Amino acid sequence: MTSVIAAHVESPAAQITRRRLVGMTQSAFDPASRVRFIQYIPTFEKAGWEIDFRPNRPDRQWHSSLPTRIVRALHYRAGRAVMKGRRLVDIVHTRDADVVFVNRDLASGRSFFERTLLRYNRRVVFDFDDAIYLSRQAERRVRWMCEQSAWVTPGNAYLADFARPYARRLTVVPTVIDTDKYMQRDWSADQRARVRVGWTGSNQSIGTTLFAYLPLLARAQRAHDFDLVIITNSRPDINLPGLRWTFIPWTAEDEGTLGSVFDIGIMPLVDDEMQRGKCGLKLLQCMAAGIPTVASPVGVNREIMLDGETGYSAESEEAWTDALGALVRDPDLRARLGRAGRDRCERHYSIRAWAPTLLDILEKVAGERS
Repeated sequence: MTSVIAAHVESPAAQITRRRLVGMTQSAFDPASRVRFIQYIPTFEKAGWEIDFRPNRPDRQWHSSLPTRIVRALHYRAGRAVMKGRRLVDIVHTRDADVVFVNRDLASGRSFFERTLLRYNRRVVFDFDDAIYLSRQAERRVRWMCEQSAWVTPGNAYLADFARPYARRLTVVPTVIDTDKYMQRDWSADQRARVRVGWTGSNQSIGTTLFAYLPLLARAQRAHDFDLVIITNSRPDINLPGLRWTFIPWTAEDEGTLGSVFDIGIMPLVDDEMQRGKCGLKLLQCMAAGIPTVASPVGVNREIMLDGETGYSAESEEAWTDALGALVRDPDLRARLGRAGRDRCERHYSIRAWAPTLLDILEKVAGERS
């Protein structure tokens, strides 16, 4: 009996060396929270970290579903007040943490919550994967966090250019994929009668990225006869005559089966300040699934994609139409580029490739406790 109990009790040495990491994200399901922190949790735990995960509750995307406008507004304000109260409780629980990982911001608005956190614990790793500093108020908050945090981990070089003048220590940590969870496209199976060109993303990004390209895609569709498939949280409001498209609701469980749904993945972007800060998640998901891609050469897309090897960069309408046409017509080309994309994702944009860097940062920040 004694040996059984002993097997379930850590030795004093193990208890001393085990470090505690508090992770704060906007929710437990949004893309930034999932790929910048949540997907690393098993790796962190395997490395000996105790994880205290604290997303916003209710999440930042929560909206009241009550029927009347006034009651709905009051319910929403009450929900936001609860979220902020819980966030203060979360901050108090960071007092004894070895490291606090903050993704983007704590509770929106001014920097009250960030300043309160830094009074409790200065061993903060501040992480962001979007150009979240574009408004005057947000710029002040992000700049202050870069100045005060122990380490800053922007998701790409464009974001790092903003943070570097203020940060004491900075490491670019790209958005990566757990490639083990993505089933590779089986190119030996019978090909579909009509090729599927697919876009996947949140209902918050679809309006600023995909919608601007829908007329172009409708014209390319008439020229090359493909189906457009859209995977997102809720059915988008698309009413474009002549565009043939299918909606598939997004689920976390089906994310790894992208290769069974798409034959070609697309990541269109508009070349502006916000979208130059994007970290290429849609592109990486398709590559992890072994699917060839067509993407706008904006921001980090230029680094992730190897034009002509893993997919095609397309800036003009003619380039988009030609790239889609080449891939639609040639299944062997799709297979070759898709396999090369998977290989590149595994080598350069996977958890396996980047977990050691992030673990090293955590250990160095935790070492400042003394």
